[in-house]
Amino acid sequence: MRLFSVCTLIAVISPGIVSSQREAKADLVITNIATVDTQGGATETRTVVIRGGTIDAVLAPGAAAPDAATTIDGRGKFLIPGLWDMHVHLATSPEPQFAERIMLPLFLAHGVVGVRDMGGPLERLLALRDRVSKGTLDGPRIITPGPFLDGAGDPDSMFMRATTADDARAAVRELSKAGVDFVKVQANLARDPYDAAIQEARARNLSVAGHVPVFLPVSHIVASGQRTIEHISPALVGDAGLLFACSRREDELREELMAIERERAKTPADQIRARESRLRAELVGSVDPEKAAALGRSLKEHRTWMVPTLIWSNSFRPLQQADTGADLPLDFIPATMRKRLVDNRARYLKSAAPEALTAGADTASVASKAVGVLHAAGAPILAGTDTYDGFVVPGFSLHQELQLLAAAGLSPLEVLQAATRNGALLRNAIDREGTVARGKRADLVILDADPLLDARNLFRIHAVVLNGRPLNRTALDGLLESVRTAAR
Repeated sequence: MRLFSVCTLIAVISPGIVSSQREAKADLVITNIATVDTQGGATETRTVVIRGGTIDAVLAPGAAAPDAATTIDGRGKFLIPGLWDMHVHLATSPEPQFAERIMLPLFLAHGVVGVRDMGGPLERLLALRDRVSKGTLDGPRIITPGPFLDGAGDPDSMFMRATTADDARAAVRELSKAGVDFVKVQANLARDPYDAAIQEARARNLSVAGHVPVFLPVSHIVASGQRTIEHISPALVGDAGLLFACSRREDELREELMAIERERAKTPADQIRARESRLRAELVGSVDPEKAAALGRSLKEHRTWMVPTLIWSNSFRPLQQADTGADLPLDFIPATMRKRLVDNRARYLKSAAPEALTAGADTASVASKAVGVLHAAGAPILAGTDTYDGFVVPGFSLHQELQLLAAAGLSPLEVLQAATRNGALLRNAIDREGTVARGKRADLVILDADPLLDARNLFRIHAVVLNGRPLNRTALDGLLESVRTAAR
């Protein structure tokens, strides 16, 4: 479904009329707006000229601006690069057209101009990526690894299985040939296939991102050159690799984690859940700030980025009786999915013991404190949400994640960087995006308030500029209404 039209302007300029090109109308001029420097944190009033989806000039106050097809008066507004959600899943929902009709427009309406998909069916993801790139589908730019690279398991289009080094090399070769942007490793990959995947990816100029496999310590992952580590909370203990490395009982608790995984298939599910619950409590109670700081320094030294996805771990289960989800914009979620989610949460709240809610809240609190210590020690951070999963609403959840990063101790500038400049650095794209400067992509967000004073101001979106095309508040509200209609 097309949500709004995309106009493409093709201009052929010969060398003899360069001066005429300079005098020709710009596509968009934003006048007298406070541009935010995502590197140093200053704001300066500038006029921004956009041509052909690129920032053509950033002019000082008083400089003459060219005529433009569209002019926006930026007085009292603030201009930042567009936001990126660095951990999403576009194609894991069985709901037909969920990405096209729900996720992509919700991202745009919340200022998200790019997403890093973190795994799903290959053909579907590449089709989504390429349709957006070609302009036949409106949405944020997409980068994706295609399916997860994981260990043994049932056949599934979302996974490529690798139980040997040869399996892993063959899988990476296949993914590379298909044209993925990077490789995603999952939690059940063993050491030999993991190492082989890293080596094969490096030979093919592909980066590797993903989990800390259960049978490997974080030190091995960091030394291998894996670019990002996803998740920190032990809401699912298999996602808690970073937190295990922050524990004063790391070796002992990792032994229990590995034992649980080895015995999972032959042990009753209720016994596994009980062991995981005990392990989670022991892990949360043993996090050591000194170990976390040492890990943060190691992540900085090896340029390993962490994507904490705090909003996912805070939303996986309720943290208190009042946490019914009623405060979330669930009218953007299709009715059948919404009913299933709300009913499941209500059943959980009805049966959950008070100590289970307390344990969940303690888990979230410890994860947040660990992020603060890791970051203070130098660990670089990217903002990601793990949407769509449960009560993690696309677009909206990125702003929740940014507030959780602020609560963990990041400054407003650092929060802004986590969703803009840092993602460009990870993707080696800082020469093309991540700051407001001449020659950069015209993927921008206009805010009604200064994000350097309060990170909550990132939610005060006045307009979005996507590939040079302005979407004012009326257009953004139209996107939201189209999603509500599709969700009914």
